[in-house]
Amino acid sequence: MRLRPEEWQALRALEKCTLGKATTSAESIAKVSGQPIDRVNFGLNELNKRKLIGTSGRTFEIYISAVDLLALKFYADKDYANSLGKLIAKGKESDVYEVLSAKGDLYALKLFRLGRTSFRDVTRKRHASARQFNTWLDINYQAAHREFNALTRLAEVTKNVPTAVATNRHTVLLKELPGVRLTNRPELVDPKKALREVMETVREAYLKAGMINGDLSEYNILTDGAAVWLIDWPQWVGKDHPNAKELMKRDVGAVVRFFDRGYGLSTDIDALTEYMMGSGRFPAIRRV
Repeated sequence: MRLRPEEWQALRALEKCTLGKATTSAESIAKVSGQPIDRVNFGLNELNKRKLIGTSGRTFEIYISAVDLLALKFYADKDYANSLGKLIAKGKESDVYEVLSAKGDLYALKLFRLGRTSFRDVTRKRHASARQFNTWLDINYQAAHREFNALTRLAEVTKNVPTAVATNRHTVLLKELPGVRLTNRPELVDPKKALREVMETVREAYLKAGMINGDLSEYNILTDGAAVWLIDWPQWVGKDHPNAKELMKRDVGAVVRFFDRGYGLSTDIDALTEYMMGSGRFPAIRRV
């Protein structure tokens, strides 16, 4: 989709007005963009025809497709994205697409879709009040920024997380990984070793980076059959969180119970939780 300069200018100004909680009238958009009102009106009308924005009386609303377009333009201008490939994963909170650069480098572009099911549930899960995040745009931009920072921090202590390359708006650009989600129950070279590696990564994140995933399960663990990677970190909490131990136990329990169901392996969840947080030893993994 090729947009005229007037459309790009109007779209960026509408985005700024939305994020700034300002009025999104044509006059406000013109003031923010620094463009004459006739050019702004032309751009807004064209964007509306393309179904990138909507109208409500005298105000305008930016759609997720327009935000996607703004982010893609950013990556294209930075030479990260020459073409958008297949949809790799679709979840409640994000979509992940394959992206190919002009140099032939393969990336995974994660686009946050928080609020796709329930905005109220999103604010509850993210420990955010409506006063902090009162538009879907805010909460998605914040989630992307938080995940990028988390992955950058984790990269200093473990190799078992995705490599974050860049972030823009509601997206994070990652080096593509060769694995599939553990929920698919792929054949593992050594299931016992895979379970231990997942848990050791959780322990490193806690002890060395002070982070707990907070929502770990088979849905956000990738594997190529041998190596494992823990993905999806926008909901992480710090080790000083008042419910840190409960959250760690929930993460540990979810993974252990999955390995029990999927690969016939079990271990003591309480003892393993203590080990994750720096006490005792890794409990024996039993075949059941």
